[in-house]
Amino acid sequence: MWERAIRDVLPAIRELAPPGSRILEIGYGNGLLTCYLCRDLGWQTVGLEVDRQAQRRAQDHAEQFGLSDLLEFRCGDPEEVFQHHGQYDAVFIKTVLYLAETLEEYSHRLEWIYSLLKPGGVFINFETGRANALTQWYRRLRRRSYTDLCLYSSLIEALYEARFDIIERRYYGGLSQFLSPVPFLYCLGSRLEEYLRPRQADNSFIASIIARRRE
Repeated sequence: MWERAIRDVLPAIRELAPPGSRILEIGYGNGLLTCYLCRDLGWQTVGLEVDRQAQRRAQDHAEQFGLSDLLEFRCGDPEEVFQHHGQYDAVFIKTVLYLAETLEEYSHRLEWIYSLLKPGGVFINFETGRANALTQWYRRLRRRSYTDLCLYSSLIEALYEARFDIIERRYYGGLSQFLSPVPFLYCLGSRLEEYLRPRQADNSFIASIIARRRE
């Protein structure tokens, strides 16, 4: 499902952040997605992360794929990360902001991202959604620590719309994500799900947002 979400918006990302763009990625993890985007889109990327082991893995992957000259993987504690300054053509994030504990904290992080973008800069974010009641129950049953944090919803969506011009926004999954281990069933389930009840901010498992800094 995540692969589909990223693949669907690649054409728009390619147009809005062309080769040579200077990108800030927040939360690069093992760096594999970063390496793929750098090589496929021709980006020059600075990454921020709080996990030292993730930084080492990411640096190893950059070296493995011959991308060390285009990728700079930085690491620091959360306070350092969220005090980073700079001006970038785009900011790229995958599932980080939802870890905010309150709407106010989420709003502050969006303000910070706004400050990092050049005039006309683009914000690309893939966020975990609050989804439906069954998904929320399942997360609590599995004792997921993020269940009551700021997962994407219409309340979060309003924070984006207050600061950014939305270029493209897509929603994925409600129950169909439980079928994702079997691709055929997932594709069938997601189509049926869309037909019966189209995805939106308050019933989706994933939200992808491409937005431009509003001047």
